[in-house]
Amino acid sequence: MDIRYLTEKDVKQYKALRLKSLQTDPKGFVSTYEREKTLSDEAFKKRIIVSETHFTIGTFDSGELICIATFYSEKMEKVKHKGNLVTVYCDPRYRHQGIAGQLIQHIIKDVSERGVVKIIGLSVLTENINAIRLYENLGFRRYGREPKSVFDGERYYDEDLMCLEI
Repeated sequence: MDIRYLTEKDVKQYKALRLKSLQTDPKGFVSTYEREKTLSDEAFKKRIIVSETHFTIGTFDSGELICIATFYSEKMEKVKHKGNLVTVYCDPRYRHQGIAGQLIQHIIKDVSERGVVKIIGLSVLTENINAIRLYENLGFRRYGREPKSVFDGERYYDEDLMCLEI
């Protein structure tokens, strides 16, 4: 297994895994497969460009992208100490092997070493017990709940708000 920043050359694999995430776990993301399947490779490329405040990291198994997570931090002076973990997804074939946890630990270490961000926040569906357990095991704590945070056209879902102080 290899963990690294995604680059332009990974755009096709990133797009495929992102679209798969929206099909296998549609409740877990605000966007939809129907919306994103129409996006160009260029649109996906913009999502993975590495900058001082944004990056996407992936885990590869023999060259195949199997797990992704994106981090971005705030840019404005008074809130630049805060960052966000988003778009966490692990291919179902690789779940329950600690891969997503290793990927998130890599992000935490990277962000910590940069020394600017002091809090990493995330939101997760309240009913996603496995993800909540993973985040708690990594040191994240729940600090709130947003009721009816997501609506899929049929049902509302609450989200737990979690953070990690680093």
